[in-house]
Amino acid sequence: MSESSVVSQLPDEKLKLEGGNDSASPFDSSVVVDAAAEESISLVDNENPYNWSTKKRWLITTVFCLMNFAVSIGASIFTPGIGFISYSFGVSTVVATLGLSFYVLGFSMGPLLFAPMSEVYGRRIVYIPTWLLFCVFQIGCATAQNIETLLICRFFVGMFGSPSLTVAGGSMSDIWLPNELGPPLGLFTMTAFLGPVAGPIVGGFIVEYIKNSAPWRWSFWVQLILSGVLAPNLIWLPETYATTLLEKKAKALGRPLPGGGRKAQSKVFKVAIWRPLEMLVFEPVVILVSVYISFLFGILYLYFGAYPLIFQGSYHFTSGYSGLAFLGIGIGVILSFPTGALSNIIYIRLKKDRRTYPEGRLPMAIVAAVIVPGSIFWFAWSGGRNGVHWIVPVLSGVPFGWSMVVLFISQISFLAEGYLEYSASVIAANTIMRSLFSMAFPLFGPTMYRAMTPEWAGSLLGFIAIAFMPIPWLFFKYGKWLRRNSRFPTKQELEEREREREAAGLEA
Repeated sequence: MSESSVVSQLPDEKLKLEGGNDSASPFDSSVVVDAAAEESISLVDNENPYNWSTKKRWLITTVFCLMNFAVSIGASIFTPGIGFISYSFGVSTVVATLGLSFYVLGFSMGPLLFAPMSEVYGRRIVYIPTWLLFCVFQIGCATAQNIETLLICRFFVGMFGSPSLTVAGGSMSDIWLPNELGPPLGLFTMTAFLGPVAGPIVGGFIVEYIKNSAPWRWSFWVQLILSGVLAPNLIWLPETYATTLLEKKAKALGRPLPGGGRKAQSKVFKVAIWRPLEMLVFEPVVILVSVYISFLFGILYLYFGAYPLIFQGSYHFTSGYSGLAFLGIGIGVILSFPTGALSNIIYIRLKKDRRTYPEGRLPMAIVAAVIVPGSIFWFAWSGGRNGVHWIVPVLSGVPFGWSMVVLFISQISFLAEGYLEYSASVIAANTIMRSLFSMAFPLFGPTMYRAMTPEWAGSLLGFIAIAFMPIPWLFFKYGKWLRRNSRFPTKQELEEREREREAAGLEA
């Protein structure tokens, strides 16, 4: 459909956010409940998530960040124990590595269901059952008696954990205006990257210091403890999706929405289910950004196999200390957070008096795109070479971690603002793509490094990164034109087109 959102596909809905921030709101949010009388229901004052106190919004953001960390650390926390898993179940290392691949495969499947559900039924109804099931299947991983059980449970842990990576991104857009979104989204993204970086460190010391035949099981128990500690937050975590809040208000006032309400719109849900895949196929902006980000994620996940190969094989590190080599990437990730504040300042200056300006999110991405290839070549030609101290390849992770997160934040912000009403679907589409890359890279990475040598395997990745360098600049220059020809125009874009048609008619 060419309408502006799931919301606009209902015939009589008009959006208008009211309250203290209405002048800054990027889109509307009120629903006409009685078309004949042209009466509307609006979110006013604290009913509008944009008008919640800064303290409350930061508390919600912090919870989402911690949930994000708990999910993302699970992808890599068991990787130092892959050798023990292989021994425990009598399978090859490649088969044991499937535990990582199945986890991120779950990341790619979950958004197909949960992201559109959140846009039709609301965010909260998605978070509660999925987080509880996320915890339950971790118990299955920790107690698995065969590789088949482990792989199946890993898939479902990833699937039910995926809303904390995708739907939570939509929730961030629900409570922060575009000119406020930079720092919260930066923190959210930082935790998404710190999780996989922290995983090998925690998992490495678990398998090194727990003295039994299956120390890898404690990797899952640790993740379960972290997830369980966060579970009580589901009790107070509020609904943030404006359309769901409007529906509840209409119901409380005894004024039903047109067509029986959102839950009667099965057609809308079916459209929303397919939207992330449709955007990956037909939306050039979403395709290119998703492929670029997915490539960077793929490299990060490939390093889960490459780092032990270099630091244990060439520098003779133990499992625990090999995991500490990821601190270089971790430092880069942390340094990206203040960069997010700088990016927000640049964005505000470029945006000026415009309601939104997605291209204003990209200047720092242009810089980061140049740094990524250099960091990859640095690691490729320093790791494990005779006479090169181990700190040199570790330090290569600092610019890689920084540029990777800056590119992710900038381009995801660009997509979320460019497709306002579709933010959850856009993030879901991106998550699907990057999960598929992250699933595949660990499987062929170690083999590629052994066959091509670390130097040339890394160089191949560096040359591909060079090919991706122009993407942020191209979107900065031509992004508006591409969005004007989108199959998924936002309400704001449709209004601008209508004004231009009216102006052209007056001139004629």
